[in-house]
Amino acid sequence: MPVPSEKQNVILFLERHKIMNNENFFKIKVQELKRHIIPTSSSLIVTHDYPDPDCIAAAFGIQLLLSHWGVKTSQITFGGFVGRAENRAMIRFLNIQTIPLMLIEFSDYDRTIVVDTFPGDGNISLESKHHVDVVIDHHPHKQIQDKNTYYDIQKNIGSTSTIITKYLIAEKCPIPSNVATALFYGIKTDTKQLARKVSPEDIECYKYLLELINHQDLSNIESPDRDTEYFKVLHRAVESMTFYDDTYGYTHLSAVSTPDYIAEIADLFHSIENLEWMICSAIFKKQIYFSIRSRHKEIAGINAKKIAKKMKGFGGGHATMAAGRIPIENTTIEEALMEFTDTFMTVFEIQKRYGRTIL
Repeated sequence: MPVPSEKQNVILFLERHKIMNNENFFKIKVQELKRHIIPTSSSLIVTHDYPDPDCIAAAFGIQLLLSHWGVKTSQITFGGFVGRAENRAMIRFLNIQTIPLMLIEFSDYDRTIVVDTFPGDGNISLESKHHVDVVIDHHPHKQIQDKNTYYDIQKNIGSTSTIITKYLIAEKCPIPSNVATALFYGIKTDTKQLARKVSPEDIECYKYLLELINHQDLSNIESPDRDTEYFKVLHRAVESMTFYDDTYGYTHLSAVSTPDYIAEIADLFHSIENLEWMICSAIFKKQIYFSIRSRHKEIAGINAKKIAKKMKGFGGGHATMAAGRIPIENTTIEEALMEFTDTFMTVFEIQKRYGRTIL
């Protein structure tokens, strides 16, 4: 067997040192988290209004961690609803119990934990009068932080599920197959199967959880039954799809029953060859919701904020995936959509205002 060179020994030492530092970092973080939550007998876990797999999984994982610490009651809640078929299947097959935020009596809980979003963001209905004890997220934020709240915002990590998995590992908390499947699917979807904004921690947790998941449940989640509305939305998306300057795509879905369709169609249509940017919008509850995707230009979140700011809405996200919503006030839907189209074209500096359709 060949003897490692001095250079190889140095590399191995640095890699082991990095792994040890990483493990120590999360051991410290989870103890800080514990000090801000324990003692408690009941905790509320709040996600953003229309939770995606990463959001649902992170909340489910925190619920397990709280149980491991002896917390008797913890409840997952959100202000909207779960619309996407895969997400509904995830909740059903993994037996994740949730209660609508409107039915929550806040006095029943002595700790409030927010996951995968930030208090005051446009995608969470939690009122400012309710104190938040802990915020755990991986999205970049510039909001003012409350000195009485504990924040763990790790923007270099690809999913909140990864952060929660690292907590569980650091605490040596056994992870049952349903929680492992949720966390695995959360990492898989938010990193686009480890192809988007992936960190070493994401890869490590993905591999770790793969040994624990229920593969049949995962299959049921990834291939759910779909209602007829999905195909109606898909039909409208194809009819509306327009290309600008060959590298920009835009489609409008009209009114939808859930904003989940917007991100889903944006992801699907972004797979069209040679398309650098994909923008998808729809009307939901008298607002324009939109999603942005990019392949290489890492300014999706910046552009979403610019679009939303110009139209007095909320927007943001990651380098290559972002979203926002814009209220429709004192104008018609048609006029608001015209303004939205003009705004995103200006922000993206699209010169040719007349595109070609996909059909």
